[in-house]
Amino acid sequence: MSISRVAVVGAGIVGVALAREVTNRFPDAEVTVFDKAERLAAHQSGHTSGVVDPALAAQPGSPEAKLARRGVELLVPFVSERGIPYRECGQLLVAQNTDEADRLEEILARAEANSIPGVRLLDRKEMREVEPNARGVLALYAPHTAVTDFTALAEALASDVSAAGGTFRLGTEVTGFDVMSNEVRLRMRAAAPESHDDVAGDGDAVGSTDSEGHDDSSGHSNSSGRDETSERSDIDDQVHEAPRTYRGDNTTGPVIDFRDELRSRFGEKDWFKQVEDTIGSLSERFTNPTSGRERPGSQSGRPVGEPERPTSESDGPATHERERPAARERDRPDRAEDTEVFDLVIVCAGLQADRLAVASGFDDDPRIVPFTSDYYAVEAPAEVVRGIISTVPDPSSPFSERSVVRGINDGLVLGPNTIVSLGRERYDKHGFNLGDMGSTVGFKGFWKFAAQTAKTAARGAKSAVSTSAFVEEIRKFVPAIDATAVRADSRGIRAQAIDAEGTLVDELRVTTRGRLTMVRSLPKSGATSALATAERIANQVFDGPADADD
Repeated sequence: MSISRVAVVGAGIVGVALAREVTNRFPDAEVTVFDKAERLAAHQSGHTSGVVDPALAAQPGSPEAKLARRGVELLVPFVSERGIPYRECGQLLVAQNTDEADRLEEILARAEANSIPGVRLLDRKEMREVEPNARGVLALYAPHTAVTDFTALAEALASDVSAAGGTFRLGTEVTGFDVMSNEVRLRMRAAAPESHDDVAGDGDAVGSTDSEGHDDSSGHSNSSGRDETSERSDIDDQVHEAPRTYRGDNTTGPVIDFRDELRSRFGEKDWFKQVEDTIGSLSERFTNPTSGRERPGSQSGRPVGEPERPTSESDGPATHERERPAARERDRPDRAEDTEVFDLVIVCAGLQADRLAVASGFDDDPRIVPFTSDYYAVEAPAEVVRGIISTVPDPSSPFSERSVVRGINDGLVLGPNTIVSLGRERYDKHGFNLGDMGSTVGFKGFWKFAAQTAKTAARGAKSAVSTSAFVEEIRKFVPAIDATAVRADSRGIRAQAIDAEGTLVDELRVTTRGRLTMVRSLPKSGATSALATAERIANQVFDGPADADD
């Protein structure tokens, strides 16, 4: 294959690792990395707890297990050479009941079959010798599980790309591709200004509210203008004061009523009754003409399917708001589309993977459903938690895992607290994108997944929408955590691929047509296995699928 110009779309950790892999294999090639964000690892790669995931529960011999093992083999010497922090601190999976203890037995068998070294079961006494503050009936101990700085890893990989002559074009949004016989035309434009803020420091200490619900902590505030003295509970943290209207591809169809949609499935569940008022408020804003939002089929001056941007409080009454969308469209800076031709294009776009695939003529399976993962921080002495203490993975509740992690900076990280995201790239707690929400709720595979996990999701729903309830879940297996000292830390959005049957796609999937390759999904241990994943994708691109696993 003749290669002189290569484009990699996506500057997350896997995209940058891919660019580095290409420069290693083709030193004379001109490699360009595109991303619409203004920085490397702006999304999922830069918002993690830092755990180097050994994939303890992976099916023996599965591609995920092989990638995780190979990923660690490549990661350790790389971070050692570059001086990136890496600490083997060990991990405990702690069972709280007999069902979880049975799952630990199965995980042990899988870990041993996958040749993960040193993994063993510990009784209560042995568990407390490793982690004095862990509480449970049985634990699985993986002594070589480590933590590292994945953002620093992405930056080091990018430094290698630059040193080899590669370039990074950040702030550039790729909109599509035209595949020709021996080249690919890449369409792009200047990215719109980022509309989200990282949530780090956005929350305040848990339990530091007075009897009136007023916050008396000194945490950093978000720029959204939230009234910190309001009595709104943290169940409303995901609600924005001025939501946008989603029209979708069918301009004659009804506005989606989330309340009716959810009530039909979960109306009898206690957790649904707790959040029904919030859902009702959203539904009213979506459907009530007096809310100042246009109904489907109205003329707004915006392209079909493009969501209206939220208006500020200074925009005036509803009648004035209805006049503003066209004016905002006129005022929006022109973002003219440009094109460039490359010999090879590899797309690793994460949260936008399915959209770019469809725009390029691929099918829409699997689809991306975004999940928000919140992390919390607490300063605590080393004797509280020495390494990593986690819950036991539950296949019937794939987003219920919790961990307390002694991070690289020596503070404790709690999380993730995971729930369906209100936007693919919305990190502020008080905003959402109804275009993204419409894409999720309009996908039948999402509802099939929800139905399959409804029973276990109901049990965890309270902690998903309440920070204090989440911390209490953590305290079940580490009661020494001081709830009053917990504060919000980072927020990540996970690009979860789901197929039409509602099955989570937690494996590497790559599709190729001509000189265009699309990475459709990544394994759960994506950051850990980034170097191995890049190696695997490059094998498939340059050597063909038959040699991809070598």
